[in-house]
Amino acid sequence: MVLAISLTCADVRADDRREGANLPALFDRPMTFAIVRSGAGYCEPVCPEWIYGEGRISPGTPAAFKKIVKKAGDRRLPLIITSPGGDVDAAMALGRLIRKEGLAVEVGYTRFVTCRPTDDDCKPDGARDGEYYGSVAVAGSFCWSACPLALAGGERRLSSRWSYTGVHQVTTTYRRQKIYYKERYEIVDGKRKVVSREEIRRKDIGPKSSTKMPKATRKALSNYLGDMGVDLVLLDLMQSATPDKIRTLEPVEMLKIGLITELSSTDMLTAPQSCLTPDRPDNCVLLPSTAPASTLSTLEPEVEPI
Repeated sequence: MVLAISLTCADVRADDRREGANLPALFDRPMTFAIVRSGAGYCEPVCPEWIYGEGRISPGTPAAFKKIVKKAGDRRLPLIITSPGGDVDAAMALGRLIRKEGLAVEVGYTRFVTCRPTDDDCKPDGARDGEYYGSVAVAGSFCWSACPLALAGGERRLSSRWSYTGVHQVTTTYRRQKIYYKERYEIVDGKRKVVSREEIRRKDIGPKSSTKMPKATRKALSNYLGDMGVDLVLLDLMQSATPDKIRTLEPVEMLKIGLITELSSTDMLTAPQSCLTPDRPDNCVLLPSTAPASTLSTLEPEVEPI
């Protein structure tokens, strides 16, 4: 009987978490989604609505996005996103869901009329149950690290000169284990032949991180960016900044590589005045007849930095 020890690497996960990132608590938490209607009362009874997405992209983010899209029903609402990044695989999955639904994405920050969905004891005040009133500001919003992968999923992809979009190296974390086996063998013609092998226990020996992009990760990213119509130059830009820094992408640069399709100067996807025109966009939604009039306000969109 021989006790064999082998070292394996399990649960390989590409994650762009920036160690020590000094982010406010409201951003450094799993991404929250909600449906928001413009609180600018002058556009009623037809005002813009959108999906608010804010926080870190985690493995559960794609499933949460599916739920909010289902809640939206036949409303084709754009995603307004602010995120420090997160799990690379989850960001690509989120991007594919966005593209499947044919939605637009804009880097922006949602301001709420009464309270934020992430606040304790916050009660939705929107036109429909579980929804909110608010406005969008682009100045000071950000989409970092893995977030641009989700942005790439939009049919229309917008970022402003006043928002911040950037990337850095992917950090791959390996969770390592020692696996102990019990082997039975016999000697045949002077050579050892294993008759049976049984795992008896495992022991965690701590994670190991690397910024060297595995071939499988590079292939997955290349396939994804190709499907989204984004130049693979983005991979080189990602590798140009260490995990503790951000390589800021300039607007013209993002247009050139196809990461964005339009450069916005304000909240183009949620501007209340857009719903006052004959060719108003799809996300201009008729006020439900059940909405209490007391919830409406004359809130004007704010554009100062967050």
